[in-house]
Amino acid sequence: MRHTARGIILKDHHILLVTGHGADFYWTPGGGVEDGESIIDTLRREIQEELGVKVSSHAPYYSYAYEDQKVDTFLITINGDIQVGEEITGYVWYSSRSEITPSNGFAKILLPKLIADDLLV
Repeated sequence: MRHTARGIILKDHHILLVTGHGADFYWTPGGGVEDGESIIDTLRREIQEELGVKVSSHAPYYSYAYEDQKVDTFLITINGDIQVGEEITGYVWYSSRSEITPSNGFAKILLPKLIADDLLV
């Protein structure tokens, strides 16, 4: 099972979601743990690579299994202006009323939790 770290960046009850080359959906920024790397190191590395910003604070939010992945999510704050990396082609501030398509894992598992916890509208 692949272990991943995902960052939840919130602003005004919206969450930052990213998309990449050839994708027709959006997901939370983050990625897989590399050998010898802690989950927090993974989170910091992936946010830096994908968004060009540093994680200034993090707190565990929710962990779940989806398909072949163990996903650990963290509520994070960032320093700096977002500058998407090579793997990312764009980002949006998503609400449950947005007309974009989120990834299945986000839509089925994380979105209902964020709404229930009153973090997302």
